[in-house]
Amino acid sequence: MQVSFFEKAVTGFSSLFNMVASASLVVMMLLTCADVFMRYLFNNPITGAYDLVSLMGAVLVSFAMPYTMLKKGHVAVEILIQSLSRRKQLIVETFTHLLGISLFLLLVRQAILLSWDMKAAGEVTPTLLLPFYPILYCMAVCFSLLCFAILANLLHIWTKRAS
Repeated sequence: MQVSFFEKAVTGFSSLFNMVASASLVVMMLLTCADVFMRYLFNNPITGAYDLVSLMGAVLVSFAMPYTMLKKGHVAVEILIQSLSRRKQLIVETFTHLLGISLFLLLVRQAILLSWDMKAAGEVTPTLLLPFYPILYCMAVCFSLLCFAILANLLHIWTKRAS
């Protein structure tokens, strides 16, 4: 089966976003280890380590979601679905994919609105005074890509069914 340009683009961007998530995880690990090392050996922890690890946690989770969706890495309960006919399975899968797209589009909207509010209010991290709103914009972009990943998965299910 030939892969469409849309699927290639979504897969490419998802892989790129996953690399950002992976880098975030590595930096979180190194920063935490360095912070603990500095705290216990020199009694001088890294200032703002908690702020940075918290922000990178949000980056890690949101940037990994589209790739995880494409690789079917999320938990799926299929015991009930497997007992249905193929046609009913397709209906359930279509409904759940459309519901997922709807919910994540709502999250995109809410992340953008919250980022506007946080920017206007000047919300920042406690120690380093880094603004929160850029992370929320990034989350909105990641959730948008996740919607495209869900759509690509749905199109794949339907084209597989047609052939």
